[in-house]
Amino acid sequence: MDAQETLAGFIDSPVDRATLALVYGRRRIGKSTLMVAESDRRSGFYYEATRGTVQSQLENLGRELGEHLGVGPLSFDGWASAIDALLRLGNNHPIPVVLDEFGHILEADSTVDSVLAKALGPGARRGRNSRARLILGGSAISLMRALTSGQAPLRGRAGLELIMTPDSFRTAATRLPTANLVTACDTYAVIGGVVGYATDMVGFDLPKNRNDFDRWVVDRVLSPAATLHHEAVTLFAEDPTISGPGAALHHGILSAIANGSVSAGAISKKIGKPVSNLAPALHRLVEAGFVVRHEDPIRAQRPLYALNDPFLQFHYAVLASNTSLLRDRNPAETWNGRLRHTFDSRVRGPVFEEQARIWIRRYSSDTTVPVRDYIGPSGVAINGKVHELDLVIAAGSETHAKRTVHAIGEAKAGEVIGRSHVLRLEAVREELGVRAADAKLVLFGTNFESAVRKDGVRRSDLELVDLERLYHGE
Repeated sequence: MDAQETLAGFIDSPVDRATLALVYGRRRIGKSTLMVAESDRRSGFYYEATRGTVQSQLENLGRELGEHLGVGPLSFDGWASAIDALLRLGNNHPIPVVLDEFGHILEADSTVDSVLAKALGPGARRGRNSRARLILGGSAISLMRALTSGQAPLRGRAGLELIMTPDSFRTAATRLPTANLVTACDTYAVIGGVVGYATDMVGFDLPKNRNDFDRWVVDRVLSPAATLHHEAVTLFAEDPTISGPGAALHHGILSAIANGSVSAGAISKKIGKPVSNLAPALHRLVEAGFVVRHEDPIRAQRPLYALNDPFLQFHYAVLASNTSLLRDRNPAETWNGRLRHTFDSRVRGPVFEEQARIWIRRYSSDTTVPVRDYIGPSGVAINGKVHELDLVIAAGSETHAKRTVHAIGEAKAGEVIGRSHVLRLEAVREELGVRAADAKLVLFGTNFESAVRKDGVRRSDLELVDLERLYHGE
């Protein structure tokens, strides 16, 4: 069920009292567009808060609500009376009432969630008599999550918590004016699946073909005049838990991960701080949706970290590391002379690896991979050398060492995959022993040697996933 159907189901629910929903996700993802559309479709009320004092917010709300009702500006002496007026909108039938950018409201008055909890509680007369569908929207993910966690006043009050995420790489590819999958893959590695990054923030200009990609990335991302050039700064400013006093540490962690330091120890070494000092900041970044923690399917306590968005990977590996270079020199020359190589090595690879894991989780058939209990990267030591695996699929025991390995794999963007890649996976499978005896070997790539393709047809234990299968197959 997609976001539109989910929100529509909440609004049209037959419940005969006021109900509450939270809709949140990072900026430019389409939250407001969705809430406005569903509100307009049912003649509901939509209000987008801006930063300001409580008085200015209530004045703005009163003006817009009065205009909606056709009665002129309304006056509220506090949020209690404002919420009472909003709930009255649902006296006769279910109607959406949206307070978007709710984080700005909380920033001005941290007690508003308590006021809401009281208005929606079992003893609230107005809540019982209203069928308003109150929807709180926000871009600060960690702040919105906190509204219903722990001992928060709204815990247990929300009937829906809709977390909107970027579109999949498959959906993102449909926006391109070309069906070329190499172009789709490269473009996704720059802007990911955030709809705003593929529309108004690039002037509705996307690469027309493979030859147009370099022109596009220079004009629409690398140029200091490009909106996306500065997007990361704006993105983090939306979340007070990330942009506060620890902002420098957060940026340092993100940069370290984007540039290849993906374990807690490696991050610690890169930024010069003890692992114990990093744990709270890493947790905040994971909770805010900027970092994903990959648990090792077959080794205990060996998590690896990745940026949870291709655009952030591009920003920290390419843009943030070369700010002065892009400001002082021609972006096209800088891209062709230096940054294209950085993109290929630091961006395309990690993003392609994550696409491979997503494909296994979301798109692969049961014939390809029958079990998907535990999916993630790992490493296997052979003769004292650790062989990194982009993908391990395991199942069974809660104990890592006892799990059965159903598949191991690698994802190689830009490399020609030959029999040496297959032999390497065979050696790893053998090293894993009896628990991996029947494990499949899965290779993701953009280019395969003909001999390997023939092996893929002949062998039942070898799965080859090229771009056509990645984007359209199972």
